[in-house]
Amino acid sequence: MSVLNRYFARCVAALVMATLPAMAIQAQKKDASQEQLVDLSELTLNETLMLPDVPAKQAPYVKSYMKREAQALHKLGYKVETTRQGEVVIATIPANELFAPNDTTLLPTASERLKNFLPYFRTHGKFKVILAMHSDDTGSDNYLYGLTERRILALYGYFDSNAAQTDMLQGYPMADSEPVKDTPNTSYVNRNKNRRLEIFIIPGPLLIMDAKSKKL
Repeated sequence: MSVLNRYFARCVAALVMATLPAMAIQAQKKDASQEQLVDLSELTLNETLMLPDVPAKQAPYVKSYMKREAQALHKLGYKVETTRQGEVVIATIPANELFAPNDTTLLPTASERLKNFLPYFRTHGKFKVILAMHSDDTGSDNYLYGLTERRILALYGYFDSNAAQTDMLQGYPMADSEPVKDTPNTSYVNRNKNRRLEIFIIPGPLLIMDAKSKKL
């Protein structure tokens, strides 16, 4: 088990309980032996991004709320996109704003770029936050995976030390597996674009419940 998987194991119980439908939680209480829980540490990034599901009736409220979050992050100077038809916000930070080349220790100035994400950890269950650390293709597969893994761990350290709680934080070391669209690693400019941290802000169970009661 890798260092990251050991970290995931510490959070899996809270994450699973937070993403299971209420009926499934009740079933688990009645007969835990019959409830097969998904180990979220084994899911791919794309699979993780699909959880939790937003019911169709609540989707318009959630999308409107997440659109406001995207606009707020854009005003703060982040490159912002959305996915899952507007339900999930993606904010991108260039790696060189967080780490020195080939280093895995956060720069002293990194907190200026990370602190604006701390509010997403204030209320347990409101958001799920996914970190995806990317590199260019300069180096062996093992080196690039190890580099992005250690950088994820450094980011965990920051949020563990500064956030109210991090039960719904998860990270993926991506190495060079997903370069930016139409940006092959064939030039310095492109490689610089591909070295990046993507922060996915996903509506959590509490936000979905607020949408059901129209509190958003």
